[in-house]
Amino acid sequence: MKLLYKLFFIFLFLISNLTYAEVVNDIKIKGLQRVEPGVIFDSIPFDIGDDVNDIDPSEIIKYIYKSGQFRDVSVEFDSGNLTVVVSEKPIIASIEFNGNQLIQEDKLREGIRQVNLYEGAVFDKQVLSNLEKDLSKSYNSMGRYNISVKASFRPLERNRVAIKVDIDEGTLTRISRISINGLTKFSEEDLLEVIGLKATNILSWWEKDDRYSKSELTADLEKIKSFYLDKGYLKFKILSTDVSITPNKKKLAITIDVEEGEKYTFGDISISGDINEFSDADIKSNIAIKKGDFFSSKLVNKSSDNLSKYLGNFGYAFANINPISNIDEQNKSVSYDFFVDTGNKIYVRNINFIGNTRTKDRVLRREMRQFESSWYDESKVARSKFRLTRLQYFSAVDVDTAVVPGNTDQVDLNVNVTERNTGKIMLGAGVSSAEGLMGSFNVSQRNFAGSGNTVALGVSTGRINRTYSLSYTDPYYTDDGVSRGFQVYRRDRNTAKLRGIGTYNTYSYGGGVNFGIPLSEKDFLNLGVTLDFTELELTDRSPALYKDYCNKASSSGAVDCTANSIAFDVGIVTDTRDNVLIPTEGMMTKYTATVTAPVLDMQYYKLQAQTEFYKPLDDAKKFTLKLRGGLGYADDYGSEDYPFFKNFYMGGPRTVRGYRTSSIGPKYYNSTAKRWYTTGGTTSILASAELYFPVPGLKKNDSFRLSAFFDAGGVFSDNESIDGTEQYEQGEMRYSMGFGVQWNSPFGPLQVSIAEPLNDDNKDRTQRFQFGMGSTF
Repeated sequence: MKLLYKLFFIFLFLISNLTYAEVVNDIKIKGLQRVEPGVIFDSIPFDIGDDVNDIDPSEIIKYIYKSGQFRDVSVEFDSGNLTVVVSEKPIIASIEFNGNQLIQEDKLREGIRQVNLYEGAVFDKQVLSNLEKDLSKSYNSMGRYNISVKASFRPLERNRVAIKVDIDEGTLTRISRISINGLTKFSEEDLLEVIGLKATNILSWWEKDDRYSKSELTADLEKIKSFYLDKGYLKFKILSTDVSITPNKKKLAITIDVEEGEKYTFGDISISGDINEFSDADIKSNIAIKKGDFFSSKLVNKSSDNLSKYLGNFGYAFANINPISNIDEQNKSVSYDFFVDTGNKIYVRNINFIGNTRTKDRVLRREMRQFESSWYDESKVARSKFRLTRLQYFSAVDVDTAVVPGNTDQVDLNVNVTERNTGKIMLGAGVSSAEGLMGSFNVSQRNFAGSGNTVALGVSTGRINRTYSLSYTDPYYTDDGVSRGFQVYRRDRNTAKLRGIGTYNTYSYGGGVNFGIPLSEKDFLNLGVTLDFTELELTDRSPALYKDYCNKASSSGAVDCTANSIAFDVGIVTDTRDNVLIPTEGMMTKYTATVTAPVLDMQYYKLQAQTEFYKPLDDAKKFTLKLRGGLGYADDYGSEDYPFFKNFYMGGPRTVRGYRTSSIGPKYYNSTAKRWYTTGGTTSILASAELYFPVPGLKKNDSFRLSAFFDAGGVFSDNESIDGTEQYEQGEMRYSMGFGVQWNSPFGPLQVSIAEPLNDDNKDRTQRFQFGMGSTF
């Protein structure tokens, strides 16, 4: 019986708990102004009807805080009703920057947006503190440590705030000392030459190399490491780096502790892996390492790159080269086995052109040397990109390799181009030390209607030359890449404006057609024919041999005469330069021959050879050596004399600098004017050596550089006095040296030179400062 009573009371207790369990009947939210209620409802981890006893208020508050929209949250329960009381964070109404000069405001706004600080964002006081720290770090990286960044806010109506950031950029923190400890193999001066940062010196105002930057220091540490690794010190280490700043934060000292280690040599070198299909000699020719040479990480990397490119030429687009080292501590040598994993041989399925909205696909496709449905060839892909870039239709050309889904042996080449404006209408002027002020009007379209053809109309005027021309060129007249061009022109030349020259005037008009035949990727054969009609006009400064030419050419013996011709041109050009305007590497060689048909007034031939050689002297191609040479010879054939106005001339910015334009060469003495005048000659020789280098302190040198040069040249002839009264000199070599500036400016190429003639005499006309800006059509 007692057991029954106990069970009965337990049953009543359970029934009581079930009857009076409290549930959530309603959820109310107080304090919302702009935030939608759904933000809170989505944050609450329960629904209406859930048992109140299962709800933890602290969990509710935590979930709502996670939304980031509120600065205060509380929860109340009353008779099954849940009330959430919130206080919203304010919204940023405006952000104002003051005092920033080095960092533009749009860059500042872009940076702070990444930390959710922008107009319309939720305001958080902690973000302001982070903003001050982040901006200070940005200025520190620019070498400014004595700066001040203060961020404040002002409350506005409707729960908004206005943020103000006051910046005092201070002054540059300059490097007072750089010390490198632990050196036994090299001097401190040797290493200071390697790095870019310098202690303040007499040239720092120009070089700007005493301005500390953390990124610059990191780069310099890598330079020091590379210096040692390339000289055999395999286990070189940088132990520590310390940067100490003076209390006023205007100067700092850098201390670098290093451990040089011992010098190592290369041991045995081998290649293993997937190499059976390649000849042993061919694949080993890509290794730039020789046993016994001092260790160099640069040569290891170069060997890996060479192998990768070599395999890429046989279709192995994704070959992996793993140089495995084996260090012999006893002999201080390191052996390498270059393990080759060729992967699958890759076919190119499709070549897709992206971004060419104006240029037709066929214009791009005809420049490709990598073809569809053929093996991938890295050298052909690189050559294709170079040819597309050389067209100058595009400001950027990128080639991406995309694996075909579901295929491990096929890729698509996606050629992404950014088109540039190829049409040009230019009204302008140029200045030349020879021509003086030149006016020009040019209309050209290098990519006419997206076809790749060039149409050009030009007018240029100067003191000496005046030219009007119209031309049309189809670079792919045939599918094999033979070009065809037409040109008509009117050209007047008045040499009376050139001081010291035996004068004559020519008035010419004519037209021609030319063909360019590609012999290889780098060699071209040019063929052309020009029909020219020229009238010659002589002056009292014209020497007797000029007058004698016209006397013979004119049946009436007139002083003035005509000199019409049909000239055939043949030329062979080899061009491997990496850039046409500002070359740093490669070679351009040009051989030309001109001969006239014996059917009009002139019977002569003219042979010329020109070459330019560019060699970079450092890996960054900041220093480039240019060697230039030229030879020319001309003569008449048949019954007509050689036309004097086709003579070679030398002197001026394009030949031997420091001498006036066309002033070098054979001369005659005019007894009336009591002066020597240059007549030109039929043989010419030119040689020049020039070292290009960047402007100190200028980071980019792709369009602006300086040079030091040595020029040598001469023009020669066998002229003799016609009437026995004129004195003639047959010509001598002239030399000069000096400095120059080369700038590919928006207004055209600019060249300035200051040269010192080395062996001029009183008959020569010198001009130490010479320049030219703009280009004639």
